[in-house]
Amino acid sequence: MACPLCACDKYRKSAFSSVYYQIEFRYVKCVRCGSLYCSPMPEPRMLQQMYGPSYESAFSKGTNGNVEDPKEPEQCLEWLRNHGTGTFLDYGCGAGALLEEAAKAGWRPIGVELDSQVALGVGKRTGFCVLTAETADSTDGHIADVLHLGDVLEHLTEMENHLPRILRLIKPGGLLLAQGPLEGNFNFFAACCGLSRRLRPWHRTEMAPYHVLMATSKGQRLLFQRFGLSELEYSLREVAWPAPSKLTIGAIARPKQAILFVLRRLSVGLSTLNSKKWGNRYFYAGRAAT
Repeated sequence: MACPLCACDKYRKSAFSSVYYQIEFRYVKCVRCGSLYCSPMPEPRMLQQMYGPSYESAFSKGTNGNVEDPKEPEQCLEWLRNHGTGTFLDYGCGAGALLEEAAKAGWRPIGVELDSQVALGVGKRTGFCVLTAETADSTDGHIADVLHLGDVLEHLTEMENHLPRILRLIKPGGLLLAQGPLEGNFNFFAACCGLSRRLRPWHRTEMAPYHVLMATSKGQRLLFQRFGLSELEYSLREVAWPAPSKLTIGAIARPKQAILFVLRRLSVGLSTLNSKKWGNRYFYAGRAAT
């Protein structure tokens, strides 16, 4: 299986794996871009199970209110404010918060969600048009002046099939704004976690492989280049997630949480010294071909 990001067919084994319903999903490391990806990918039946009712609760803030949401909409909104008005399509719109902010900035918002019930509920609550991915696929395309992919690409199990279908929704010469995690990229925190896995080869992560891609910065940029986009902006930053964002009295009583907090704070400081290469999240702006 070739790397979904850079299409290189050379890889080596990694120390990372995930176990879900007693099935182990192994990750391999691309020789060219260094990204990790699940090989083989979860099958459709498994994906349906993974993204069922338990998916939202798996990342609920209620499970740990001390872990902040890593998503940052402000860069996207800044691009919208500086780009006139038109149709803004948020692919993977979630509860529709970004759709509401785009409307305030004068844009006509359209959302896309995988689940039909979620799409219906968000549409009713916000009053905006929210399509299912299937409905979006059935259109003639060229809907959006600006298309946003927020924490979407790392979930795609068939990149060569899925991404072209998404990008066709952009009008010729329109913009793609994308952001998401770089779980394969270098930062001090990730290096410590990788060392821990190598020292404990028997330890397995008991979680569904929601992120089938763990990209590096190099791999992510090569993906956009490979699909014909012209880069306008690319930036990195490091956020606390999945470590605690603050050290509470309760966290101090749990040594593991305290260690993760300290490591991440140190890592964030170090990443500022090499902000063009180190970090765990990216923001990308690119123009589609005319």
